[in-house]
Amino acid sequence: MGTTSERKAQLRAEKLKLQASYCKKGGVLDVGFSAKPNVYLENAVGVDISLPKQQPANYSKIVQCNLNRDALPFERETFDNVIAGDVIEHLENPSFFLREANRVMKENGRLVLSTPHANDWWTTLHNWFFRKWINDPDPGEHLQNWTVLDMTRLLKKNGFQVDFIEGFYMHFPKISIQIRMRRFPMLSWQIFYIATKIGVPDATVLVNIDEEWKRIEQ
Repeated sequence: MGTTSERKAQLRAEKLKLQASYCKKGGVLDVGFSAKPNVYLENAVGVDISLPKQQPANYSKIVQCNLNRDALPFERETFDNVIAGDVIEHLENPSFFLREANRVMKENGRLVLSTPHANDWWTTLHNWFFRKWINDPDPGEHLQNWTVLDMTRLLKKNGFQVDFIEGFYMHFPKISIQIRMRRFPMLSWQIFYIATKIGVPDATVLVNIDEEWKRIEQ
């Protein structure tokens, strides 16, 4: 099984390999890449709030960008794929980021997004029975975790169609056991959403004004 650090390194490598395998042919924008550049990509472009000291050899370009407030510095319909691995849970405005991802993607481009599962078995058990005695299972660096339904709705509102969802591993805290849950994402501590750009985002919201529902541009 190896040490805990070795196992974590294996999981990181496996996750990066999966992200690359989900991509279709063509250009790739790797968002939030700095902590773990993806060695399985070819000729990728990386964007992050901070950049590594050295540009990875397999990245053609790396760009600094604050994803909470800055537009992605690329023209419309530049990339065939956008990877956002463990990014969206750190953002104050996830819809802003997804609208930007939609803008820089080509029509029928692929979004590869991974994020922790808000309703994995351990978090659900903790919230129901052990909150008074056990520390919060989320250490705090995440601004928001997502249920499958919430993420699917968010992607749809921002012009994406979810093609398929896959789980990563079932997590057992304090012990070094991990069970692959590819076909059972609801049991996984992290989920991959593979989506296709099918249109432009819906930047409106329904509000009730004087007992009448109106659609207002955000």
